[in-house]
Amino acid sequence: MGFFSRLRSGSFFSWRLSLFYGWWLVILTLFLNAITGSPVFGGVGVWIDALESDFGWSRTQLALAFSLGTLEGSIVGPVVGILVDKIGPRKVVVTGVTIIGVGFLILSQTSGLWMFYLAYAVIMLGASGGGWLPMMTVINNWFDKKRSLAMGFGGIGFSMGSFILVPLLAWMVVPGNVGWRFTAMGLGLLFVIMAYPVSRFIRNAPEEFGEVPDGLKVSKVVPQKTSDGVATASAGEDSIPSDRGIDYSVAQLLKIPVFWTLSICNASSSMLIGTMTVHFIISLRDLGIPVQTGAWIWGATMGFSGAAQIFGGWLGDRVPKNVALCVFGLLQAVGVIFATFLTEIYLAPIFVVIYGLGFGARIPLGTAIRGEYFGRRAFGKVLGISMVPMSIMMFAAPIFAGWMFDVQGSYNMAFYILAVISIVGSLGFLTARKP
Repeated sequence: MGFFSRLRSGSFFSWRLSLFYGWWLVILTLFLNAITGSPVFGGVGVWIDALESDFGWSRTQLALAFSLGTLEGSIVGPVVGILVDKIGPRKVVVTGVTIIGVGFLILSQTSGLWMFYLAYAVIMLGASGGGWLPMMTVINNWFDKKRSLAMGFGGIGFSMGSFILVPLLAWMVVPGNVGWRFTAMGLGLLFVIMAYPVSRFIRNAPEEFGEVPDGLKVSKVVPQKTSDGVATASAGEDSIPSDRGIDYSVAQLLKIPVFWTLSICNASSSMLIGTMTVHFIISLRDLGIPVQTGAWIWGATMGFSGAAQIFGGWLGDRVPKNVALCVFGLLQAVGVIFATFLTEIYLAPIFVVIYGLGFGARIPLGTAIRGEYFGRRAFGKVLGISMVPMSIMMFAAPIFAGWMFDVQGSYNMAFYILAVISIVGSLGFLTARKP
């Protein structure tokens, strides 16, 4: 039976690979995060610049589309998390990636502000289930001792994709090249076509392969007899328990204080991601750095953050994750402050290292600490519900920064205020304790 025949019949997944299948899923996660995250999140500044030039809309109006999308995530996120736990990630991913494609097709036909809002609402609806949340749930199921490292590698997809695709996107949307409409249309068709084939490689848990997290084999039960001749069941010496943790209900999660600590503290750093994603490239343009150059700086920052994610994943398996989250969250906030001084190209490497390290290393740690604290069975719900405070803060921060720019003609004060809020939130990680 050939490769594609096995794939169609489903026997491909029963075919044993020499490499633990969890690592293939990490590679798939990397790919999905790269191909969906870059044009949806990493390239927001490029889309805003193109639309501002074409339609003359204000920064506040343009930032509102991204913010409404993240607010939408606060509503959809918990539902996606519950669906991942109930029906599995494969169906969620294929639906999400398809919806992203439909959103980009709508974006390509945009003729007014309301249509831009509609397009980005559809795109962000798909992004809620098209990659990061369901695939991080998969990785959490397949790894235990190597969870942070696996999430670090899976998470670099966004960084690698932004490093490669954001500068390419900045070139493509130029009217003399491809133009933003045809670029959006091409992305839409790509996502619709790739959704189903990619989803066929997803498997929810290692038990489906007769394994447990980290690639260890499940030993057969060995029957034994007691002195009175009664048969008992005992696991072999190489048996590894496959404890999937407590299946917390939504109500139970909401009553656990550390759940809110992790959610709010993570949200205070995530709002910086939203703000910089929307405003960084155009803030550099205002400081005299061309958009194409700004796209390269942002791409380099994301590329460096990819290496930082691997480092953060490696470190998270060796030190208390809450302490590491505090340190890297503080570093990310410092990077945002430094962005206001980035008036010359030679200063760019400093920003790349400071912000890239803080942002990148924090990503796998913020996901892995939830797996460590709450286990495997309720992980989708934990991530999904955590998106509520995160989405609310990511909704407000870019709008606030855009409004401050429209009022003051500068991003400086907005960046300073948001960085201080993030510093307070990062210090809050030090109070987190496993329930």
